[in-house]
Amino acid sequence: MLKIIDKTRRFIMGKAFLALLLILTAVFSSIASEKVVYIDIQKIFIQSKAGVDIKNYLQKKADEARNYIQTKASLVDKNNPQAMQELQQEAMKKQQEINELQQKIVNKFTNFIKNAIDEFAKKNGYELVVDKQAVLFGQDKYDKTKEFLTFFDEKYQKEKPKFE
Repeated sequence: MLKIIDKTRRFIMGKAFLALLLILTAVFSSIASEKVVYIDIQKIFIQSKAGVDIKNYLQKKADEARNYIQTKASLVDKNNPQAMQELQQEAMKKQQEINELQQKIVNKFTNFIKNAIDEFAKKNGYELVVDKQAVLFGQDKYDKTKEFLTFFDEKYQKEKPKFE
């Protein structure tokens, strides 16, 4: 009885595996026939005009906060523990403000990139656009980072979005 159940289970598992294999083959062959490209999003963050502007803006804000704290530190009596503690709290508050500003700007920038990718894909007839970091292997002809960077910079110059 157990042998019959075991054989039946193996037969069913074999059929299920074969069905799964056929489905995966159909899916991958249909994907292969579509226009699939990848973009190096990290490169876009670093090299785009928007990315450079954001980096410079955040650096300026961080420098302003650091200079403010350094100026206050030079005026604080180092022998007064309460004054030193207040200065530390103010420094932590400034750091938190910078972190929150950075998060807000990065979120807006990410949404702007996503919208730009949608436009870029539709304009060029791409069915699927993936981040280069998710690609284990891809021929260079599918790397559209350079083209997207040009498109993205033009969009940024034209729309002048505010990320602050």
